[in-house]
Amino acid sequence: ADRGAHCRSGGAASAVSGAADSTNVDLTMRSALKIAGLIGILLLIWSAVFASTFSCPFHWDDFHLIRQYSGPEMLSVFHGVVDPDKIETPGLRPVSILLYNLQGTLWGENILLNRIFMLLLMALFLFLVGVLLSELGLQFFQIAIVFGLFVSSRVFASLVLWVSLSHLILAYIFITLTALVFVHWIKQRRTIFFVLMLLAATVATFIREESYTLPVALPLIWLISTPDRTRWREVLAASLSLLVIFAVHYWLWHFFIPNALSPQFTFTAAKKLLRATASSWLPGGYTMVGGADKLIGFLWVGFLIALLVIFLVTSRPWVRRRVLGVCCLGALLSLPAIGVARPFGIALPTLAFMTAIPIALAEIYHRATFRGWQRYAVIGFAMLGLVVGVVGGVHRSIYVAESLRQNCAVRAERDGEFLFDILDHPATIPKSRREAGLLRLAGLGIKSAEDVKNLRRDLRENRSRFEQTGKDRQGLFLPKYEYLSF
Repeated sequence: ADRGAHCRSGGAASAVSGAADSTNVDLTMRSALKIAGLIGILLLIWSAVFASTFSCPFHWDDFHLIRQYSGPEMLSVFHGVVDPDKIETPGLRPVSILLYNLQGTLWGENILLNRIFMLLLMALFLFLVGVLLSELGLQFFQIAIVFGLFVSSRVFASLVLWVSLSHLILAYIFITLTALVFVHWIKQRRTIFFVLMLLAATVATFIREESYTLPVALPLIWLISTPDRTRWREVLAASLSLLVIFAVHYWLWHFFIPNALSPQFTFTAAKKLLRATASSWLPGGYTMVGGADKLIGFLWVGFLIALLVIFLVTSRPWVRRRVLGVCCLGALLSLPAIGVARPFGIALPTLAFMTAIPIALAEIYHRATFRGWQRYAVIGFAMLGLVVGVVGGVHRSIYVAESLRQNCAVRAERDGEFLFDILDHPATIPKSRREAGLLRLAGLGIKSAEDVKNLRRDLRENRSRFEQTGKDRQGLFLPKYEYLSF
């Protein structure tokens, strides 16, 4: 009788456990579908606002990177620089060429399909980020705030509008996948998750060196996400394993490429890092030109300061530690700027800092003792601040798109470098793409390498000859913000 009762009790426990697992799976699926729907809506809105950019032709590095590669060319990047033409920054990034070859093979000269592909890559990246944030305990409305601020930001436009940055988005995808699988490894301790984590990290490393922050970033994510400190051995094993992978890549990188870049721990590098970190907090970017842009920027900074003060007064200690941890994660993810500071390379720290904002807002809402009109005032303050962030991001993104117009003088000069082979090494450009690019430059009065050099000189010494105002500019003009400005 006792054995029978025990069996019935065990069966009931198993049934309860199975029902709980089924419920968790259903909740996870619903959460994933809501995140996918949110991303779809945001990207559709962004596409409608920036519809004119979908017809912008290839430019700059796109000319020689997005194409079909021969077998020897593809093999060369596994033991040499990132591109066979030896034009790009020296780096061991062979997976990026595989992606470029795929784009050149599938989409060829069809710029519309290439730009849709960029949005699809970004959608996958955001979906993985959303699932990761959900695993870390953020609610759907908090994820919506993070994505709303990020998609409207300058860095989002900078990433999506340059086709050859597809490899950077792919690197972000595998970095996020590494973090997501790491969380499952810590929770479930299944070997398959550990192996998948190592594989994802390895792929990410051979795309971009941004993954080098993962051995520190993953333990920090663990500390932020859970109060359980008993699984430090698993965390340590993951961190040390990733460190070995990155050390091997770093050695191979400098073995195959003697002139490869290395981090520069100088005052100039520190300034670049601080600027990249500050820009990550600002949806509209660090650079502000004109009274209206500065007003939007100062309003956003004022909102952040007020939010910080209210949060420190009303929050619980463990939530303060969580927000501090997220901000430390953002600062850590900004470290690649020590090597080369790129205004399009701060997507990860931007997402981290934007995540701290809804965590603070949720804590203020649930913990504040405001009543009546005071509570509505706090809610209004939060909504107004978020609107300022979104408006500031979209406003600056419009200028990012403007700087990629065909008759932008800075773009024309850079395109001319490739099309007239002014660089140290000639660029391998598909014939039809070169002819179309030369025809566009000819329409702007640039018909030779000498014209490009004269344009370069004018951009340095005689900028007043270019138009700078008016929306219907037909001749060469200077953008309000250059694409490569923070």
